[in-house]
Amino acid sequence: MSVAAPARIAFFLSDLDAGGAQRTIANLVNALPPDRFAAELVVARTSGAARDWLATDRRPVDLGCAQMRGALLPLRRYLAAARPDVLFATMVDANIVAALAARLGAHRPRLILRESNPHRARGDIGPLRRLAVRWAYGQADAVVALSHGVGRELIEDYGLDPGRVVTIHNPVDIGAWRRRAQAAQQAPWGTFGAGAPVLVAVGRLIRQKGFDLLLRALAKCRGGGFKARLVIVGEGPERATLEALAHELAVAERVLFAGFIADPASYYAHGDVFVLPSRWEGFGHVIVEAMACGLPVIAFDCPYGPADILGSGEGGVLVRPEDVDSLAAAIDRLLDVPAERARLAAGAQSVAERFSLARIATDYGRLIERVAARSVPCPS
Repeated sequence: MSVAAPARIAFFLSDLDAGGAQRTIANLVNALPPDRFAAELVVARTSGAARDWLATDRRPVDLGCAQMRGALLPLRRYLAAARPDVLFATMVDANIVAALAARLGAHRPRLILRESNPHRARGDIGPLRRLAVRWAYGQADAVVALSHGVGRELIEDYGLDPGRVVTIHNPVDIGAWRRRAQAAQQAPWGTFGAGAPVLVAVGRLIRQKGFDLLLRALAKCRGGGFKARLVIVGEGPERATLEALAHELAVAERVLFAGFIADPASYYAHGDVFVLPSRWEGFGHVIVEAMACGLPVIAFDCPYGPADILGSGEGGVLVRPEDVDSLAAAIDRLLDVPAERARLAAGAQSVAERFSLARIATDYGRLIERVAARSVPCPS
C-alpha cells in the first residue's frame, strides 16, 4: 500500500516583525507534522524578531524585498521553482501579492488567504485597495477569518462565497506559556508597583490598540484601580504621544512603558489583571497568552475577536467598545473583589485550552489537506 506524499505548502509573509500574524505562522510551520506536510516559510524580508520563533530546522526563504510591491516577481519565480501544492498568505498586502503570483504565474498552486482584522474599522482600506482585496480574496480556494465577526464582514463586504470562508482562531502554545509563567520567580518591573495591584497590557503602541483609552480609564478609577500600577509591554510610533498623555492625566508615576519584550510571560505571571483596550481586534492573541498564564482579562467588546474568546463570561469581562467609564468601572470592580478576580482566573486557563496550538494546528491541517485535494472547505 503506497503512502501519500506530504502536501507541499508555502507560507508567505511580508516580514518577520514581531506581530500576531508572524507568531501564528511560526507556530503553524513549527507544529504541522512533517509526515503530512512539507511546509516552507517564504518571506519578502526576513529581518525581524520573529526569526527567533521558528524552530532551528525551519530556515525561511528570503525574497530580499524591502517593500511588498517588489515581491511579486520573486514570489512568482519561487512558485515556478518550488511548485508547492498550496500557497498560504496572511495580511492584506501579502494576500494581494500572493493571489497575483498564484493566479498569473507559470505554476498555479491552490490558494489560502488569512484575514486577521476587520476592514471596516481600520480606516486604511481605501476604494482601490478594496477593489484589489475583492479580486484577490475572490481568487482564493479558502479564506481564513480569525473570528466569526471578521468572517461575516468579509462575506458581506466583498461578496465572498460563504462556503469558502472558514473561521479558525489563532493557535497559542498554552503549555509553553504556562511553564514560562510558573518559572518566573520575580516581577520583571522591580520595585515599580510594590504593594499595589498591577494591570498588564501588551501590544504595539499604535491607535488600534487603544492604550490612550486605557490611560484615560486609569485616570478615572476611584476604587481598587485608583492605586493600581499599569505596565504596558510594547513599542511603536505612538510611544511619545502616550507618555505625554500619561503626564497630562497625572498618572505618569503609575505607568511603566516597558518597551518591546520578546517573551512577556513573566509580566503575565506577576500581574493581577490583563487589559486589552483595542479599538478593533481580529482575534486578540495576547488575551489567550495572558489567560494561559492564569490572568483574568478585561477587554473592550470591539470588532470582533475578543467576543469569540470571552463571550461565555468565563475567564474575563467584556465592556462596551471605547467606553472609558465602563473600562474604569470594570478595573475597579475586579481589583475591589478578590473573589471575582479569583473566579475569573480559575476559568481563564480552561478557556485558553480551546485555542491550544495542537487543536488549532489540527484545524489548519485539515483545511490545507482539503484545499490541496481540491475539495471545498467546510464552513465553521
